[in-house]
Amino acid sequence: MRHKRVADVMTQDVITVPVDMPFHGIVRTMAEHAVSGVPVIDAHRRVVGIVTEADLIGRQAGVAPVSAWQALRRRLFSQRGTGRTAADLMSAPVVTVDAGARLTTAAALMARQHVKRLPVLGPDRVLRGIVSRKDLLSVYRRPDPELAAEVRDEVLRRAMSVPHSAVSVAVDQGVVTLSGTVERGSMIEIIRVLTAAVDGVVDVVTDLTAEVDETRPETTMENTGPDGTLTRNP
Repeated sequence: MRHKRVADVMTQDVITVPVDMPFHGIVRTMAEHAVSGVPVIDAHRRVVGIVTEADLIGRQAGVAPVSAWQALRRRLFSQRGTGRTAADLMSAPVVTVDAGARLTTAAALMARQHVKRLPVLGPDRVLRGIVSRKDLLSVYRRPDPELAAEVRDEVLRRAMSVPHSAVSVAVDQGVVTLSGTVERGSMIEIIRVLTAAVDGVVDVVTDLTAEVDETRPETTMENTGPDGTLTRNP
């Protein structure tokens, strides 16, 4: 079962600015392209920072750098140190994600770092694209029939060897309902987990029974014999 990677949903045509771009050039670039943040790159297209609207407003309000590391970084990229270039304004180090990372990895990184977008790097650590929250949510626009087909083919048939006739798959707005009978009870939870992992699935409802449910402990019955002793039936 193939999961979409960051490279599948990212924006490849990334609006960037060089480290020496002045304040007004950054504002103009962001306005012209209707973006709220731009990666800052060096001569080798390596990402050295990112400038957001918050960075620009902070400079306009006269907010000083909060990190000595950031101040040092800015001095490395700018001789002026006046807060007028991308090197002075950018937030660094920048949080990035690999192009081959899964969407869940990128989403967790965004949540943990409290960022709205991530520059995407290739194996050479060069900028390949940018991924936003909106991009990550794009998998939830998959049509219901497409989701149903993947659950049938990839989860039931290929991963679990369950024939199509044994389990029916219904999908409504991303919610998958599985109904039918499988061979063993232990298969039910595995099927549920694999189905939930399909890109675009919102929730899974399982209405499955098993021919043999080995997940339940065996029960025995006790009878009282004529002499008052207990006998145990297998």
